[in-house]
Amino acid sequence: MSKAKNLSAEEYEQLLAEIRELKERLAEIEEALLPLRLLAEHLPHLMADLQVFKASAPIISMLNIMDNTDLNALGMAMMGGMSCGGEALRKVAEEGAPRIGLLGMLKAMRDPEVQKGLGLMLTLLKQLGPCMEKNLEMLKAE
Repeated sequence: MSKAKNLSAEEYEQLLAEIRELKERLAEIEEALLPLRLLAEHLPHLMADLQVFKASAPIISMLNIMDNTDLNALGMAMMGGMSCGGEALRKVAEEGAPRIGLLGMLKAMRDPEVQKGLGLMLTLLKQLGPCMEKNLEMLKAE
């Protein structure tokens, strides 16, 4: 058996202060979690409400979509698109964008950077076309 330790008055007061502080923190946590508790209590009733279900259905379906999406590739594409797009827009704002016609476009096609950009855009469009068509067919079937 372990022996009981006698606390000095100072240690006892320190212990009481720590207990009071823990009670205060626990009350703060309980207050912060009150909305979650209320939501959990009322969730079955809310989900039985047709209007709430209709409003939450897109959010629920987004979770399924996110499971089937390569979020790393999408994230990198968004970062690249935003930073590269921002740089391009700054350049256009500073230097302006030339007006070009058909001959100007044919001349630009010889630029390797334009060729890479067009290749990227065409590859994306080739993949997006059938995928979007399939998803739009599902919408039409509803």
